[in-house]
Amino acid sequence: MRELFGKKVVNEEIVIYFLLCCGCFTISFNVAAIVAAVPAISADLRVSDILVSDIIPYYMIPYGFGALLYAPLTQCRSYKYISGVSLLLYALACFYCASVSALPQLLAGRLVMGVAGASVIPLGLMIIGQLFDKNVRGRLVGLFFSCSFLASIAGLILSGTVNWRWLFFVPALIGAVTAAFVLFLPLKSFSHVRGGGRIKYGNALKQHHIQKVFFFIMVISFLYHAVHTWFGVYLARRYHLNQMAISSLLLIPLLTGAVGQVAGGYLSDKKDRATACAVGLLILSCSTLLLSGRYPLWGVGLVLGGVAFGWTIGHNGMSTVLTDFPEAYRSEIASLNSSLRFISGGVGFKISRIFIERGMSFEMNFLIMGLGMLVSGLFLRTLVLDE
Repeated sequence: MRELFGKKVVNEEIVIYFLLCCGCFTISFNVAAIVAAVPAISADLRVSDILVSDIIPYYMIPYGFGALLYAPLTQCRSYKYISGVSLLLYALACFYCASVSALPQLLAGRLVMGVAGASVIPLGLMIIGQLFDKNVRGRLVGLFFSCSFLASIAGLILSGTVNWRWLFFVPALIGAVTAAFVLFLPLKSFSHVRGGGRIKYGNALKQHHIQKVFFFIMVISFLYHAVHTWFGVYLARRYHLNQMAISSLLLIPLLTGAVGQVAGGYLSDKKDRATACAVGLLILSCSTLLLSGRYPLWGVGLVLGGVAFGWTIGHNGMSTVLTDFPEAYRSEIASLNSSLRFISGGVGFKISRIFIERGMSFEMNFLIMGLGMLVSGLFLRTLVLDE
């Protein structure tokens, strides 16, 4: 246990990293399952599946704004305290969502989940950046985000066999237990680690290269979330699949996504960050374009798997780039990453919903977004990653 990727670290750092991964697992447990469960929630609450799909941006957009809260809080509170309290609040919000009987109540619970859950990723990246050396960060970031896919696999398996409310009961329990360990375990390096100087988002965004990297992240997140968040409704309407079949089919992109995170970490460390981003974006755009066609179910699974594989390779590359920025901006960058990515993703979904409500087909939506990814990659590859 003392040796991690050839570098010796103390046991306390391993425990801290494990708790970070548990937090990532908790907030990710129902992410993919909710996408798959929209038709089931629609039937249970007796509301249109298009209206129920609002549970996605009601989580994403508050998550984006909530992410901006945590870097300033690290100036007056330890990472340990902030992580524990926010995870406990997330667990309580999950329990509330599991108990509701109407869509407005569910949306309110999702809003709180978004704000509370926004702490996990930026704090995780900050802590990894402070406790571990640059030559292992890519793989640590890859494993960290792979936990989200393992959690999503567990959530999807559960969603195909039990009532959708268990998608909230389970993370409520895991989150409460993890929060208790975070708050009460005597981890000195966790208790005493705080952010650096005063948080100034404006100063970070004035840096030319940081501006361009975040522009890249916002554009791709906008396009990606306008695609993958429709998968559950798309499979129900186009292929007339039941909940079990939808959940089973969406396991494929989760598995390829977990592999993509590890592959992205390897490319980031052994090649360079630019290679990971370019390879991931190419696979993502081509797979999204393929979604504009119609295929047998095994073909649909392969294409969905390609979308997730490309997204996670590129996602790891960009996340690792963020850990490489100067320590003076590390806290701001970690929070801005989650904030801008989720806000732009939620907005992307909302805008795509407007056109789908007005009659645009899912296939046309996928075609437009895939072309947007391809064009963005052609320009942003040079503008952002070749400096």
